[in-house]
Amino acid sequence: MRMPDPAILRLRDAKPIAVGQHRAIYAHPRDATLLVKVIREDVAKTRWQRWPKRLQRALHYTGFVRELKEYIAVRARHPQADPPISRMLGVVDTDLGLGLVSEMVAGPDGHAAPTLAALYERERGFQPWIEQALETLLRDLLASEVILGDLHPWNIVHGSDSRGGPRLVVVDGFGEKHLLPIRSMSRALNRGNTERLFRRMRGNLVKWLPLPPKG
Repeated sequence: MRMPDPAILRLRDAKPIAVGQHRAIYAHPRDATLLVKVIREDVAKTRWQRWPKRLQRALHYTGFVRELKEYIAVRARHPQADPPISRMLGVVDTDLGLGLVSEMVAGPDGHAAPTLAALYERERGFQPWIEQALETLLRDLLASEVILGDLHPWNIVHGSDSRGGPRLVVVDGFGEKHLLPIRSMSRALNRGNTERLFRRMRGNLVKWLPLPPKG
């Protein structure tokens, strides 16, 4: 009988912390301070079997490559900064395919930090402290020249990691998505795109999560 490879993380029987449109996120089974993102099997079997998706060399792991590349680029350009994006640690083999390992941003209870969407609902809107945290997030994104491919209230969390906090951190959706890397070539274009995505994210949050009337 073949023994299980100890180098492969066993996630299949674990309950994911969160499930997104393309990925599932698990607690790292050997380190409580880390998370492991894997591509949902149904997504890998359907979405990435279509042309022209199959032309991408990394196939369904293209997003992993993009996020790792952006994290490295930001740290290379600003080695002393603490950019407000997930701290990436690399990839690992799991029984669900390759996993992208990142440091967990933790909430006050020590578990995975709540999303901006959850905070907005809990606090019944953009309370002053949330507004201040958003201003700081935008300032730090611009200062560290992070390229955002997507930004929504569910890929921003509020908590702390080894770099400090609590603060808002973008945990998904960063990196250049376009074939022609125009944002990588122009700081002005990237700045404008970040500000546009930020405004759209705020507007979508109000639209998608209407608050009940007060009273």
